[in-house]
Amino acid sequence: MTPKVSFITINYNSSAYTIKLLQSIKKYTTSPYEIIVVDNNSSKEDYELLYQYTQDRDDVQLIRNKLNEGFASGNMLGVSFAKGEYYFFINNDTELLNDTSHFMLNYLDKHSDIALCTAKVKDEEGNFSSSYKLFPTLTKELFGNAIARKFTKQNFPSNKIKLDKPTLVEVVSGSCMFFRAIDFNTLGGFEKEFFLYCEEEDISKRVWLSGKKVIFLPEAEILHFSGGSTKKSFEIEREYYISYFILLEKHFNLFSRVILKFLLLIKLFRRSFKRKNGKKLFYCALQGCSKSLSLRLLQKEK
Repeated sequence: MTPKVSFITINYNSSAYTIKLLQSIKKYTTSPYEIIVVDNNSSKEDYELLYQYTQDRDDVQLIRNKLNEGFASGNMLGVSFAKGEYYFFINNDTELLNDTSHFMLNYLDKHSDIALCTAKVKDEEGNFSSSYKLFPTLTKELFGNAIARKFTKQNFPSNKIKLDKPTLVEVVSGSCMFFRAIDFNTLGGFEKEFFLYCEEEDISKRVWLSGKKVIFLPEAEILHFSGGSTKKSFEIEREYYISYFILLEKHFNLFSRVILKFLLLIKLFRRSFKRKNGKKLFYCALQGCSKSLSLRLLQKEK
């Protein structure tokens, strides 16, 4: 049977989370589906654990990557194997809480102007977590989210309020992104220049620029063990700012880039006296957060 939904997720040394995600997909999903797991060059032990779990499952394709290509490239590798009418990009450190994909594909079937959906993301205590946010702008950085929302045509909602109906949002969480395959492919997919962060800002922005919309659907729910698949370190923190600088170069004019980078330097300078790695992050940003420092370039084939 041809799958309706292609679940695409990435595993990197976190197979215990991935297995729980696969179990939840099997438990709740009623539409014909396939699961594509891209292993981003995990350790031999972690990969073997995942391989043993998936080898007898007809609904799962496990793809072993020779390098850790990060979020965007890893997901695009998964797309190259996908056959579904819809793509559901979902973090491996999540679990479905209901028939999430059914709610989202049903909504897209009825609304051709919507290209990208996200679900209600909950934390381990059941509290509403980060499902959506605003795109970074000069107004937002200078005056804050509340003022920035008033300057948008859609008057996007605060991520601190509880929404109980489908609502247009500007940027969705990268942990849960649901597209029609045709819309995703028309956009060109994820920008591979991003290694680990800012992919969701970039592709959400491109959806809006294409003339289509992005929506939050509260009836679809997932649980997100935030950060469960990524260990914090100076290199990981630095990677965010490398990606942020790439985002600025792609979506802002020279004047806006200069101001936004200046504002970031002020913020990082203030933090440099209070946070671990603060001074190193400030100096990195001061020097331009070169792409040559990206973790992408430190990968070795196994």
